[in-house]
Amino acid sequence: MIKKVIWCFLLHFCMFYECAISAQPANINVSLTSLFEGEPYIAINPANPNNIVIAWMADDASTNFRISIKSKTSFDGGQTWGNPSVRPHFGASWSSADVSMQFRANGTLYLSYIDSRQSPDSGGVYVSHSINGGTSWSTPTQAWNALLEDPTKLPLDRPWLIVDNSGGVNDGSFYMTTKPAPWISPPNRAYLKTSTDSGQTWNAFRYVDTANFLIGNFIAAPMAAPTVAADGAFCIAYPSYMASQSIYPKMLFAKSYNKGASFQYHDLIVNPTPLAAADSSFKAGYHLTANPVNANQLAFIAVSANYGDPDIFVSTTNDGGITWSNLVRVNDDAIGNGIGQDMPWGSYDSNNRLVVVWRDRRNGAGVGYAQNTDTYSAVSINNGQTFQSNVRLSSASAPFANILLQNGNDFMGCELLNDTIYAAWGDTRTGSLNIFFAKASVLTGNVGGITTVNSEGEQEFTLSPNPSSGLLFIRSNKNQKGVTLALYDANGMNILNKKLEIGIEPIPIDFGRLNDGVFFIEISNRENVLFKKKLIVQKEN
Repeated sequence: MIKKVIWCFLLHFCMFYECAISAQPANINVSLTSLFEGEPYIAINPANPNNIVIAWMADDASTNFRISIKSKTSFDGGQTWGNPSVRPHFGASWSSADVSMQFRANGTLYLSYIDSRQSPDSGGVYVSHSINGGTSWSTPTQAWNALLEDPTKLPLDRPWLIVDNSGGVNDGSFYMTTKPAPWISPPNRAYLKTSTDSGQTWNAFRYVDTANFLIGNFIAAPMAAPTVAADGAFCIAYPSYMASQSIYPKMLFAKSYNKGASFQYHDLIVNPTPLAAADSSFKAGYHLTANPVNANQLAFIAVSANYGDPDIFVSTTNDGGITWSNLVRVNDDAIGNGIGQDMPWGSYDSNNRLVVVWRDRRNGAGVGYAQNTDTYSAVSINNGQTFQSNVRLSSASAPFANILLQNGNDFMGCELLNDTIYAAWGDTRTGSLNIFFAKASVLTGNVGGITTVNSEGEQEFTLSPNPSSGLLFIRSNKNQKGVTLALYDANGMNILNKKLEIGIEPIPIDFGRLNDGVFFIEISNRENVLFKKKLIVQKEN
C-alpha cells in the first residue's frame, strides 16, 4: 500500500512504428488531471479478445483523495477506453491497494483488491465481478477479514486472484494467496484460500508452506506467486530460508491437484543472489506463469543480481515443476554494466510462446536506480532456453521521480494472446505517475497504439452528439489550424480525409451518407496524432 500523493497526468497516443527504428513517435497529451496512478493489472476476455480491462491504484479528486481502485474497459482492442469505474471503500478512512483480475472462460470478469486502514488495523480483501466486460461491477463480497483471520498478522497483502479455466475436474475453482500486512515483523507465512462458488464464499485459510518446506523466521514479506497449469494443477512459488531445512535460501515450488488440500514440493531456485548487493530501491517482485496448452511448462520470472546489477531472469520447467532450468538472463544490454532492470511480469500464449515484460534503464544517463526508464519485452519460442532481441514498448523514456522510491509502483502487467503482447505499466514521463498501455506483435516486432488509459480531464477536442444520426459537431478548447480529420471504418479502412480549422465554437461535419455502424475519428497535424475517438452512427427511425 502507498502514501497519498497528488500528481498530474496526460493521455497519449502514437502511430505504429517499426521496432528496429530507435526514434519513435512522441505520445500526445490530450487531457490534464491531478492524480496518482500505480500498479496496473491487465485482463483480456477469452470470449472476446477485443475486450481489454485495466485496473490500477488511483488517488485524485474523484476518489476524494483516498487511494482507490479504478478500472477502464476497451472493446476495440485498446484503441479507445470507456469511463472509469471506482471500487467502493468499506470504511470512512480506508484506502485500497493491490488489484488483480481474471476472466472466466465464459467472459465473466473477477476483480480482487485490498480495502483497509492501519492504526487501528482493520479491513480485508474484497471480490466483485462483471458480466459486461468490465463496464459495471457487482457489489463486492469479503474474501478475507484481517481482524478475524490470524489477527496478529493481518493476512491481506498482495491478494493474487487465480481462476482455473483448464477445463479439468477443478475447472471454475478460485484461489487467492496473501501475506501479512507490510508493517508486520517476521516470522511471517504466506496464506491460501479457495472458493468453489465463484468467490461468493471462501474456505478457511491454510498456510502455503509446511514441515520441511517452511518459509522460516527471517523473511519479512513472503509473497506467494500463484498460477494454474493446463491440467488444472494449482501451483505456487514462494521464498524459504530455514537453516534446519537447508543452509541456502531457496525459492520453492508447490503443486496441488486437490484444490490446495495438499501439495507436492520441489526446489525451484537454490541460493538466489539477493538484490541488496546492488540497490534495495529496485522492485524485487517475481511472477509465476503457466503454458495454457502444455501442462509440463511453467516459467518463474524474477530480478536477480547474478552479474552485479539487477537483471531479469527466467527459470522454466518442462516436467511440471519437478526440475527447473538454470536462470536465463532476458535483458540483452551488456552484462555487468551497472544498468538495472526490475518489475518483471510474464505470460504464455496458446502457441507455446513466452513473453517477459519489465522496466529498463538502459536509455538513462548513468547507473543505479534513479535513472530514466523504459518498458521492454522479449519473447522465447523454446520455453525460456533463449530469448529473441528485446523490443522497446514505451515510445518515450520516463525521467526518474521521487515517487518511484515509494511503494505503489511495484508491478506491471502483461498478457500474450494470439501472438500479440498486451502490456500496462506506470511511468513518470509526464512528470507524474500515469498508467500506459501498448500492444506489440511478436511476429513482426511492430508496436502500436501506446496510450494512457487514466485520462479523465477535459479533452482537447469534443464531439457531439455521439451516437450521431450523421450530423456531428466538433470543437477544441483552443484554436487548431491546419489539422486533418480522418475517418476510418470498423476494419481500419480510411474512408475520409478533411482539412479543418477547429476552435472553441463548434463546427458541423455531415456524415449523413454513412450507414449505421462504428467508426473512428482521428485528428492530426503534420507531426502527431492529436485525438482519436470512436463514433457511433445511428440513424433515426
